[in-house]
Amino acid sequence: MLTSLIDEGLICLDIAAKDKEGLFVELAARLKSSGKISNQDQFVRDLWARENLDNTGFEQGVALPHAKSEAVLQPAIVIGISPQGIDYGAEDGLPSKLFFMIASPAGGANHHIEVLAELSTKLLEPGFIPRMQAATSKTEVLKLLAAQAPTSAAGNKPAQIRAPQPSVPEPQDRSIKAQLGTLKQHLLFGTSHMIPFIVAGGVLLSLSVMMSGKGAVPEAGVLKDMADMGIAGLTLFTAVLGGYIAYSMADKPGLAPGMIGSWIAVQHFHTGFLGAILVGFIAGLIVNQLKRIKLPDSMSSLGSIFIYPLIGTFLVCGIVMWVIGAPIAAMMDGMNHWLSSMAGSGKVMLGAILGGMTAFDMGGPVNKVATLFAQTQVNTQPWLMGGVGIAICVPPLGMALATLLSPRRYKKEEREAGKAAAIMGMIGISEGAIPFAAADPVRVIPAIVAGGIVGNITGFMMHSINHAPWGGWIVLPVVEGKMGYILGTLLGALTTALIVNLLKKPVTEDETVTTADSGYQIIEAEGEADVLAITACPSGVAHTFLAAKSLQKAAAKQGIKLKVETQGANGIINRITAKDVANARYVILAHDVAIKNRERFKEIEIIDVKTKEAIHNPEGLLARTLTGSSKVA
Repeated sequence: MLTSLIDEGLICLDIAAKDKEGLFVELAARLKSSGKISNQDQFVRDLWARENLDNTGFEQGVALPHAKSEAVLQPAIVIGISPQGIDYGAEDGLPSKLFFMIASPAGGANHHIEVLAELSTKLLEPGFIPRMQAATSKTEVLKLLAAQAPTSAAGNKPAQIRAPQPSVPEPQDRSIKAQLGTLKQHLLFGTSHMIPFIVAGGVLLSLSVMMSGKGAVPEAGVLKDMADMGIAGLTLFTAVLGGYIAYSMADKPGLAPGMIGSWIAVQHFHTGFLGAILVGFIAGLIVNQLKRIKLPDSMSSLGSIFIYPLIGTFLVCGIVMWVIGAPIAAMMDGMNHWLSSMAGSGKVMLGAILGGMTAFDMGGPVNKVATLFAQTQVNTQPWLMGGVGIAICVPPLGMALATLLSPRRYKKEEREAGKAAAIMGMIGISEGAIPFAAADPVRVIPAIVAGGIVGNITGFMMHSINHAPWGGWIVLPVVEGKMGYILGTLLGALTTALIVNLLKKPVTEDETVTTADSGYQIIEAEGEADVLAITACPSGVAHTFLAAKSLQKAAAKQGIKLKVETQGANGIINRITAKDVANARYVILAHDVAIKNRERFKEIEIIDVKTKEAIHNPEGLLARTLTGSSKVA
């Protein structure tokens, strides 16, 4: 398919662009001049829309920008080579030099997914990437794309594994570490769906406040409408977070109980995002227990769309309303009274308490108690808002600074979130740090609390006075003691960044593929495979397909019949059936997010790994299946 989508007019051996924006325009211009797209500006906008969902820059200097667009007349791929490299935001932090821009017609079904899968195969071939980057003619580029990877003798041998034997399921790994890992996967699934709501809502609200010039939410006109849009996003994100945690645990029947329960918890009892996380897990657990109840055949079709969501929503909301809601509300009232009693204490102690509370849950109930305490006294004791205004913006600014100081400790999604957090922090939106705290609360929350304490105390001690009931630097026009306010912000953000980076470990291991150069076979028929595999990553594109292709090529080399199911951006492809499970000996789950329909494999041995291991060491994974692995889940 690749060579049919490329001609010499769609190859650029010396890209002139110096940045990502220029790259998109330059390569899209080739598509326009070749008659592949009707509107260059529209196609570039669609590229950016896709890019804003997830960066398409990967390791080894490769980037795969792509878009489905109404502007595309014919499917096409334009190839660009940049000898000097472009900062594309790749996971390994290195400049990107080889670009494959894929143009797919809107409504073109799986076209872009199929092309990405075929490109993954070529990218896995040892030496292919450096040879492409070093190509000196368009003919050479086309020959490299058309060349077939030589198939080893082993690749042509029949499967050399033991005959299928009745499988005896081994006990699942019930260790605390394994269970925490599973919970983290469900949490990451929820946060990945939550982030767009925080970004859209936070930026719209921030812009409205900034453009009003008053350091407060506008009360009339277009700016108020913009603020209402932003507030809607910042209101909905907790329901989305709780709902998709439950969805990850219990599939679609968990979505309604998780969302509705989280909404009740946040709106009626002011639990904040931490309460939404708790409710999401409760909803997933309850719906999973409901699904264990055997329904009559006449009612089984109603289970997932009526019975489980209905009963699950009632039970989850009942727990929130009648069990955990009132204690949380009482706790909030108690904190309000406690803070009032602290008003006469020394500034250091009060600053530490207010700063820590303001930063702790970033717009949640604890934050609201502290900020309301200062905001309600802005006319009589504006020095309180001087410190709290700093603590409001420290969490997002601290995390943005952390990603800047040590990018290798953060995934590319987090580095992109850091850019949005910087903007939100400057304009007083604490929620900008929530994606980091939700993904890694054990390390992030202590760091932002420490930063909030340092910032708030600095503001108090340097006599900063804030006459606006808001935070961030947009209120500087109404701040007295501006130097103290700015210094407090910088010291608080630096404290957060240093602490969180000290606690975090680097996450950017080299992902050079070690798969041998061999052919492979894609098995789609039922019951033929000796070994099964599922691959899934958060974005559902790059690592999902890289892991799949890597396993398939390694299986061909070892003479193993392998069927791979991908759970990605286009849903489940090449689904593993009950017949497959019955005839196979093992299943490899290579995933970074929760696997869908995992219950299919209750009667078969499971080897549970990350996608990186499938990409790095597929031969070792398959060898472990042949010798019998003790690593099961």
